[in-house]
Amino acid sequence: MGDVFVERMVKKKLDTVDLLIFLGVVLGIIVVGFLGFIIGFLIVPFPMLTVFIAAGGIFGGYKIICTRLLEFEYSLTNGFVTVDKIMNRATRKRMTSFECDSCEDIGVFREEEARLKTRSFDARIFATKDATREGSWYMIVRSGKTGKTLVVFDPDEDLQEAIKKFIPRHLKFEKFGRG
Repeated sequence: MGDVFVERMVKKKLDTVDLLIFLGVVLGIIVVGFLGFIIGFLIVPFPMLTVFIAAGGIFGGYKIICTRLLEFEYSLTNGFVTVDKIMNRATRKRMTSFECDSCEDIGVFREEEARLKTRSFDARIFATKDATREGSWYMIVRSGKTGKTLVVFDPDEDLQEAIKKFIPRHLKFEKFGRG
């Protein structure tokens, strides 16, 4: 078997929580600006303070909004998987990494599935394109970074096929048959 490398990016869709956070940030900036005006002009006679407070509020709001603009990158190299979170196309954070041969279970994720809800995990990683996680897959793996981990993600067909090559043989036959 030659080297296998598959990399996929998934952009997270904005949901209601994101929109509420955006609204809260805008309202927060307005309140901070108003308080800065009151402090800068009425309480302390130092108008530049108003500018500093307003600039700080706007910058802080911008940073908060940027943390909600997410993409996830899945990368598989010869059975080693990394899942990264990319915020605002600028900041990358490694969520987890693992070997496919450490996989204990794999399949289509169903939120209501009791056996996944009641199981104990060291980490639960949701790297999906939307909050409903409809059509997403899960893997239960052992990771040096995150321990026993539930990873929920959205692999395309090519990535699924590449993962199947590296998971334990008994699990491959149990979940996908001989095909």
